[in-house]
This record gives sequence, structure tokens and C-alpha cells, in this order.
Amino acid sequence: KPAIVAGACFIAALYATLVGAGDLRQHLALYLTCHALLVVLMVAAWRVVASGGPAVFRAMFVAAVVFRLIASMASPSLSDDVYRYVWDGRVQAAGHHPYKFAPDDPMRVELRDADVYPRINHPDIPTIYPPLAEILFAALSLAKLGVTGFKVALALLDVGVVWSLLILLRALGLPRDRVVLYAWNPLAVIEIAGSGHLEPLGVLLVVLAIAWITEGKATRAGTALGGAIQAKLLPLLLLPGFARRMKTLPLLALVAVVAITTAPYAVRGPWFGAGVLAYANRWEHGAVFFAGVKRFFEWADLAPHLKGSIAWAQARWGTAETAVWDALYRMVWPDGLARVTVALAAIGFAVTQSFRRGLDAATEARLALGGALLLAPTLHPWYVLWVLPLAA
Repeated sequence: KPAIVAGACFIAALYATLVGAGDLRQHLALYLTCHALLVVLMVAAWRVVASGGPAVFRAMFVAAVVFRLIASMASPSLSDDVYRYVWDGRVQAAGHHPYKFAPDDPMRVELRDADVYPRINHPDIPTIYPPLAEILFAALSLAKLGVTGFKVALALLDVGVVWSLLILLRALGLPRDRVVLYAWNPLAVIEIAGSGHLEPLGVLLVVLAIAWITEGKATRAGTALGGAIQAKLLPLLLLPGFARRMKTLPLLALVAVVAITTAPYAVRGPWFGAGVLAYANRWEHGAVFFAGVKRFFEWADLAPHLKGSIAWAQARWGTAETAVWDALYRMVWPDGLARVTVALAAIGFAVTQSFRRGLDAATEARLALGGALLLAPTLHPWYVLWVLPLAA
């Protein structure tokens, strides 16, 4: 126990150092050094917890909570996503529909301030977040929480991820000490508590869904997966594998959760944020394979041939409504072809995992989500949180 307490105190000091540093973009050497030390100390703590008793385990868990509370006191500097969360919550608290207008639309001028509004990324684009995420933002805003309050709430949700991972490890018959590899992982602490990312809402539900489907509690699993899809759209890729393991009632529970969380928005206006389309069509950052796929289509130069085929099809089967044909014309350029290719590859890979023999639900989900992240046009560090608990 003294070893785990000493390590926890040193780690807490490292997080306090990062909080005191301010804008980490201006202190990248310090940030990367601390991050490397935190990873080493995490692995050392794992070995201590593995050979320790219940008291050591409890100390580890308490320390994980403390780390997150310390990190949540930092001003967001590595990402500005949390300002959009606060804005979306403020819009709803004022009685407005979050999907109707972008932040810079004149219809939203009365909600602007000098603290949150100037820090919103892409203020010309409507929000991208699904209904369950928006419900969370609304609840936190109605509780009068600001940026720090949002970050503390998300940090506590991340403690829920640690708890759900314990349930999954038990369901799989694996040693519970592996939870340290997430609970003390600096990527989770910094990206969630430090930067205030939304990921723990969806990750918590995904891990619970996997644990419950493993335990044979399919209806609970369907409910959790429906919630995860409504927190972030990425868990849609898990539907083939879960559907194979479910009967009618769990699938109906999944659909019901999606319908119930969507309904409050659908009855008053759009049922999803149009920013999702902009994200799918324009965003590109940190991709692993996407740039190479796009370069291939630039080299192949298929656009002239494909445009001719589309023009022929439009002349033969087209109507006065040209929106679909216009979308097809936009898709034949290298960037569009690359996006369609990686999307189909991600879906195909996920479906393939659901038919592989001998894969448990956790391994199948890790492969499906991990494959999608490697293929995606955008891969931010916090996206890795979707597979981090499953890697542990």
C-alpha cells in the first residue's frame, strides 16, 4: 500500500504541474515528458495492484478519481470541443432547438457571450452531436454548470467507465487488476477530465453493453447500445455483432431507446445535427490510411469517366429533383471517392468480425471500432478512448 500511495502522490503532482502550466500547446516538451512518465508509472502501478490486496485496489481506485478531479481544474488548451457542449446546453436551457441554427446564425445572437462563444470551433456549422449527448448538455446547463462544471461531470462519467470495465473484466473472467491500464491511463485522464471530451458517455454504455451481452443480459445490452449510438454514432458499427447475439426483445429495446431520445427533437424540428454531414464530407486530420487512399484516387483520375456514367444515368432515369444527382457528382472527385471507400471498408470490416468464429463480444467490438478508427479521415487522440478500455 505505501508504494501505491507514493506513486499516486507523484502522479497527482504531475497532473497538478500540467494544470499549472496553462496552455499546453505552448509547453509541448513538458506535456510529452509528463505523459511519458505517467505511462511508466501506470504500468508500475499495474504490477503493484496485481500483487496487492483489496486495500491496494481501493487506494488505486480512489487515486484514479483524484487524478481526474485535479485534471478537470485545467483550462482546456489541447481541444476546444467543450465550449460547443456548453453552447449546445445553453441553447436548450433558453428553450431553443440545438439542431436548427449554427452558433453564428443571427437567430442565436442573444446567447453569445465573451467567454464561450468566441472559443466555439466552426461556429458556422450546426452541432454534430446526437440526441443523448444533447440531453446531457441540456441537463448540465440547466444545473448552471459552466466549462469547469461540464469537465467535472464528464470526469465523473469516466469514473463510471472504470466501474463498467470492472464489470466487463469479471464477465470475461479476466484479472481485475487490468482496470489500472484505463483508470490510471493519462490519455483518458487528460482528454476527458483535462480537455472535457464527451467520449465517456458513449464508452460507458458500450462497455456495459458488451459486459451484459457476455453475461446473457441481452435486453440490458440492447438498451445500453441504443444509448451509446445516441451519444456518438460510432457504435453503429457494433450493430451486426450485437444483432447476431440478440433476439427480438433486446433489439426492440435498442430501437426504443433511439426513438425515445430522438423524439423530443424530432417533434420540434430537425432530429439530427446537420453538422454531421459537414463532418463526414470535409473533416480530415491525423488519418492513418485515408491519405493514401485519396492519393490513389488522385492518381487513378476516375472523375471524368464516372461523371459521364452519372450523366447518362441521370438522362435516362433522372427527375426534376436533382439533389441526389448533385451529391453523386460531388462524390466522384478523389476526396469523395476516398471517403466512400473507407466508409464501406469500415462497415465491411465490422460485419466481417461479426461472422468470425470464436470471437467474444469484447474482441469483436475492439476490432470493429479499432478498424474504423484506422480507416477514418479524422483520428484525434481522444478517439482512441473508444478502444482503450477494450485494449485493457
